Amino acid sequence: MPENVEEFDFKTVEAKWQREWFEQKVFEPRVEEGKKKFFFTVPYPYVSGNLHVGHGRTYANGDVIARFKRMQGFNVLWPMAFHITGTPVLAVSARIAGGDAETVRLYEDYVSAYESDARKVKEIVQSFKDPKKVVEFFSSKLVQDFKKIGFSLDLSRQFTTGDPEYNKFIEWQFFKYKEKNYLKQASYPILYCVVDKNAVGEDDIRDGDTNPVEVTRFVGIKTKFEDGFIISATLRPETVFGITNLFVNPKARYVKARVGGEVWFLSKRAAEKLAYQQPNVEVLSELSGEHFVGKRGTTPLGASALILPASFVDVENASGFVHSVPSHAPYDWAGIIEALGDKKLLDKMPWLEKEITAIKPIHLIDAGIGESPAVVACEQARVKNARDKTQLDKLTQEVYKKEFYEGVLNDACGEFAGLKVNEAKDKVAEWLKTRGSAVDYFETSRPAQCRCGGEVVTAILPDQWFLDFKAEGWKKRAFEALKRITVFPENYKKLFYDVFEWLDKRPCARRRGLGTQLPFANEWIIESLSDSTIYMAFYTVIKKIREHGLKPAQLKLEFFDYVFLGKGPAASASRSTGISEKALNEVRKEFLYWYPNDLRHTGIAHVQNHLSFFIFAHAAIFDEAHWPKGITLNNLVISEGTKMSKSKGNVVTLDSIAKDYGADLFRMYAVGTADFASVLDFRKKDIQAARRTLNRFITTANHLIQAARGTQVKETPLTQWISSKFESCVEQSTRALEEYRLRDYIQKSFYQQLNDFEHFLARASEAEKTLVAREAAKRWLALLAPIMPHVCEELWRAAGEKTFVSLAQWPAPRKELINPRAETAEDYVSEVTADVVKLIGLVAKKNIKATRATIITATLEKAKAARELIRASTSPEALRAKTSDDELKAFLEKRFYEYRERPELLEIDEHATLSNALAYVQQKTGLQLRIESEEKSASSRASRAMPGKPAVTLE
Repeated sequence: MPENVEEFDFKTVEAKWQREWFEQKVFEPRVEEGKKKFFFTVPYPYVSGNLHVGHGRTYANGDVIARFKRMQGFNVLWPMAFHITGTPVLAVSARIAGGDAETVRLYEDYVSAYESDARKVKEIVQSFKDPKKVVEFFSSKLVQDFKKIGFSLDLSRQFTTGDPEYNKFIEWQFFKYKEKNYLKQASYPILYCVVDKNAVGEDDIRDGDTNPVEVTRFVGIKTKFEDGFIISATLRPETVFGITNLFVNPKARYVKARVGGEVWFLSKRAAEKLAYQQPNVEVLSELSGEHFVGKRGTTPLGASALILPASFVDVENASGFVHSVPSHAPYDWAGIIEALGDKKLLDKMPWLEKEITAIKPIHLIDAGIGESPAVVACEQARVKNARDKTQLDKLTQEVYKKEFYEGVLNDACGEFAGLKVNEAKDKVAEWLKTRGSAVDYFETSRPAQCRCGGEVVTAILPDQWFLDFKAEGWKKRAFEALKRITVFPENYKKLFYDVFEWLDKRPCARRRGLGTQLPFANEWIIESLSDSTIYMAFYTVIKKIREHGLKPAQLKLEFFDYVFLGKGPAASASRSTGISEKALNEVRKEFLYWYPNDLRHTGIAHVQNHLSFFIFAHAAIFDEAHWPKGITLNNLVISEGTKMSKSKGNVVTLDSIAKDYGADLFRMYAVGTADFASVLDFRKKDIQAARRTLNRFITTANHLIQAARGTQVKETPLTQWISSKFESCVEQSTRALEEYRLRDYIQKSFYQQLNDFEHFLARASEAEKTLVAREAAKRWLALLAPIMPHVCEELWRAAGEKTFVSLAQWPAPRKELINPRAETAEDYVSEVTADVVKLIGLVAKKNIKATRATIITATLEKAKAARELIRASTSPEALRAKTSDDELKAFLEKRFYEYRERPELLEIDEHATLSNALAYVQQKTGLQLRIESEEKSASSRASRAMPGKPAVTLE
């Protein structure tokens, strides 16, 4: 172990300990009856390319938790596998096989991170035409990346979601769904790739994991027009009673189409998308938007509605027509204002001015914001036209939010009067559909592309398989499971409850892709968010399945029923599977020991999909004893202040981390810079600053290790101080980790404790250093091992240990050594030293160079009086009436709350404390010092000495 930090080779040290850990299988636990276990999981990664620093943050946070629990004496299992289900891998292979230049360049970049030979890079990328080669390459490289950052994984339980054993497991899961009537087949709106002609989920959609796409249900209102109906799609069907006119985009293309037995008018783009939702859409003719301007239609309520041009009508979204409710929609009122001010329009159709002027907003909703709130909002904001998008978006959000949560329909809404808006919305929609005046129209929540490059639209497939989360009894059990789960940060538990409330039906199978076939409908492949909900249970058994050489054909329903649900006896499962009772019982023993999943850690973005499905799936299939126990979440990562993207050049990949920064530096920075709830902004200049602090740590730890070999003395005030600070650090760090406050743990155990040890080493005699180092040096390394395991392993061996610090016992705080008065006394020395240094600087500005100083401490009587005043007063104001000493009163008023929180500040012997620290203060200030007590001082400034704040004179 080099004593000079410049000689410390981080890369060599990290490689050494990574090799030692995995060669000696340090993180491969086995069942130990009687030993408390901790089964920890982080989602397995998708293997279609490199991972980035956001994944690194999540895994690093997870590793700190796993290492901490291991050192606490838990038998920790943290396994890892790889997700290949769905179309992303197939899409990569198809694009490379098709010679897509952009994809080829992208994957040559990915592969170049691991292979420097340009010829080999090209060969590897061309091999990706075979999807298996994509999976094989990236799964092996991700294992390499995980090792290089020091993740304490059990890699003996690896599998992919394409493995035959896993397929059998997922088949069993879906048989269970079918048995309980949770799995159904019917027509249902889904996200659909027009190129692959396949249903798609989050994993299939570009940026689908970070910017989710959902199916949005619009209500298409039918307005009678010519020989058919204009379809105007809305999210607010309850406002149909206030329609005054319609808007059309005059520059866009529209169609007249036969849909079923009716003629509909809608945008050309809407008709193209509608074809994926309706069985028979026949375009009869194409029309310009101008065809409709100035004409009238008849609303479902029989009102005549003028059709006006509007710049804000987006024909790419929904139906391409907007019906106008100007009383409650700021855009609609702005559109009317814009039309009235359109000189070209009125010159061409002069009669329109009178008709537009005759439009009167119809007030429908009382929400405590007055009549026609949209009109009022536009007038107050001085909106002149519909092109003021920023302002109108803001006003729309304000009005809609107020009305949705607090609005009540008034008498203009007929039989629905008195209903709250959030209650009336669906009822009005059903009423309109029953009358034949409205239809459902589905749209994506945002424009989206499949990973193959195809457009994603909403389609209705007649035979879609889906999970029905509202099936009888399922949601009730899921809520019960959620109630028992610990969630951190705690405020996200409410988000789970909200998601559970609206979860309805979810498509769970696709026509193509990698993964598991539906066992009773082999033409369907179970999609990626449906085959990744209970795989944590598979981790517990895959190792024994392999050890016993069990074949996929033997993994029948009876095998999983016995292993996971205890349905037996074993003899019966043995007869049907051909597996020995001994093997069956060993596999079940593994499951019973390790399950349930004690903690699952992942990103906040997964709450609305993966994590909610994870809870529902466990509630559906497993006994209550095997439901998940805890979930922790961390926020996302941005880079250099913005979202990571290749075009911005700010993507930090997982493979580059160890190479560019080093494992322990990255871990310290990624975990210690932001708490779980906060976004981490990965900045290169900040990580370099962290590197300097890490170097300071190595220097300080080395000094302590060397000092431990010396001759010690009895306790001194200084050793009492550092011992108290360190034991407080151990106690607070342990509590922070128990509560998943990882940033607080690092701030306390690393940064603050480093400062304290540096201060101590600067102050202490060699004998004092030895006394403290013998007790604290190794315990500090153990305390920091979860966050910087490589450095701590190296220092641990340098300190004479022969074992792994990763397996050392977690240090317990020695509470008897926690001494607030000792801590306060040393803090007092530091504060006084800082005051003297500050004073030296002030006189230096006047060209006065001080060489000597006198520090005058307050009398013991003054300190006693201060203690009694603080103790007897509840506020600074209350203190005023209790003393006639104006100087003391003024001083205590300023520091009242500080002294209330830390009464020991008034209990220390200031004169003795400073006298003991005289050499240190002289060294720090560069002055000859004299310490005097107020009652013995001849200085005219002596009376200015206050408890905890001595007077200082310079000479």
